[in-house]
Amino acid sequence: MARPQGAMMRLPAPLPEGLSTCFSLADAIEQGATVSRLRRDDLEIPFRGARARVGTDPEGLSRAEAEEADAWRRIRAYAAIMPDHAFFVGPTAALIAGLPLPAGLHRELHVGVPSPRTAPHRPGIAGHRVRDAAVRVVKGVRIADPVATWVSLAPFLDEYDLVAATDYLLRVPRSPGNIVPLSRTAPFATRELLTRALTRRRRKDAPKLRHALSRARTGASSRPETHMRLIGIDAGLPEPELDYDIVVDGGFVACNDMAYPDLRLAFEYDGAVHRDKDRFVHDIDRSTRMHDVGWEDMHLATPHVLGDPDEGARRMVAAYTRRSTLTLTPAPRFYL
Repeated sequence: MARPQGAMMRLPAPLPEGLSTCFSLADAIEQGATVSRLRRDDLEIPFRGARARVGTDPEGLSRAEAEEADAWRRIRAYAAIMPDHAFFVGPTAALIAGLPLPAGLHRELHVGVPSPRTAPHRPGIAGHRVRDAAVRVVKGVRIADPVATWVSLAPFLDEYDLVAATDYLLRVPRSPGNIVPLSRTAPFATRELLTRALTRRRRKDAPKLRHALSRARTGASSRPETHMRLIGIDAGLPEPELDYDIVVDGGFVACNDMAYPDLRLAFEYDGAVHRDKDRFVHDIDRSTRMHDVGWEDMHLATPHVLGDPDEGARRMVAAYTRRSTLTLTPAPRFYL
């Protein structure tokens, strides 16, 4: 029977309070939701047997942030119905764990099961049989351990991005100048653990992983910083110091993403955070302190590193060549 013209649609009944943003049908029904309530259009169906509340993402997100939010909504939805023996792997596990990734890797969620169990196959899910993976819980969902996640990333990343993921796992956390104590001081994985994963069994992607591991370093703090280093090296620059503290007469001056101390030359990647007003002023003061003690700092941004790496390389080589021709005087004493 058609609803009379002008009649208002009845609002959906409230869902049980115990249900989160994403949930399984089984949990909802167990907590008292009716089947008809679970068919209302304020809920979407990301996977059969799961529901997600509509309109829960914040507004004003960038394209990358929107992609990540969409992936997380599907992760939460599938986690609600995922078999107990399954866990996320590949780009999905990397996203959950916070590894740096390029855009466009989350059209499907990647789910692993211990070999020889049958991998899941359904729309939106790419299933994988996995050997030698320990499982841990991160942000409430099950994922492969850091080493197994690293191995499973190889088919999805190019050289620079696989090196960036490796850098992330190997990085030893520290604060600039070691001034602020940190809650975590150990890396997520060691070079020895990653090497052992490649020698434990034959792997199709072992050469690619081994090459990425050979180029990885412990001091890069972000994906663009890794790209900046590799761009410079592949353009002919020598290996730089990473996460380098400038200290003069015992006084901390600045910490640099990438440095050539013998030339007193530093390279910095300036991401979106540097557009903040307070950070902008901080960066000006920091550059002034560096110049006062005889250092030059060159700043690169996303267009020079991820957009047009040839231009980034040109600028880096030009700065290095210019400093190489200078006769540097002894560094001025640091002033307080």
